[in-house]
Amino acid sequence: MTTTFKKLAERVVARHDEHLLDYGPEEQAARVVEAMERLGRIAPLSPVIGTDIDLAGFGKVPALYASGEDTYLLLSDISEQLGWFHPRAHEWAEKRRLHAVEDQRRVDEARGDGRLGWGCLRNHVDLGLCLTVDDPEAKPDGGGRRWSYSGDWLISTDSVPDLLASSPWGKEYMDNSVDLFRHAAREIFGDKLKQSPVVGPDGQPTGGNAYDLFEPELSKEEALRKARRGPAVGEDGSR
Repeated sequence: MTTTFKKLAERVVARHDEHLLDYGPEEQAARVVEAMERLGRIAPLSPVIGTDIDLAGFGKVPALYASGEDTYLLLSDISEQLGWFHPRAHEWAEKRRLHAVEDQRRVDEARGDGRLGWGCLRNHVDLGLCLTVDDPEAKPDGGGRRWSYSGDWLISTDSVPDLLASSPWGKEYMDNSVDLFRHAAREIFGDKLKQSPVVGPDGQPTGGNAYDLFEPELSKEEALRKARRGPAVGEDGSR
């Protein structure tokens, strides 16, 4: 398995060759292999070949590894397809990783057996790269240069909806997906929604419940097609 990890490491480092910071390509590749081996110890990985994952119509990227129900994509593949400035995508991944650490800590404390779990930490895997990218929006450093630090990540397909909602295509994705979200909310939280009364602006119950608020305008099949259609294009070709 280390051989396949090495191939991924060499590919990732070659992609970012012009932006390597602090370490040369050999050491950066070694850091990627180490990160993959750590993940492999808690989530046995199998290489995936010839399978592309559709980003809800906004692009396609190759699946790299699978572990159980998790399938992993490379963040820089995703950011390239979305036209998302990679340091911003890196910032998204860093924030989600911090949230996952907090969630895992709560799960571990609730379990109360003194062990550290990994269940919440598998969706955003930092590959340990150190990169620097010119960034016109960054504050200038002491020498007047504007740049941002970034890295690269493996992202589970479970995190793709959140990623798309946070990307430059977030509004289009949410507009396309709103009816599918309504179906999902009813299926997952149906009984709880029916037991949640709706309160009007005056603070008085309206007589309705939250289940009614999630009434879809489209059938589930139509909502699924709409959610997968990518950028919303008007009749005149504008977005």
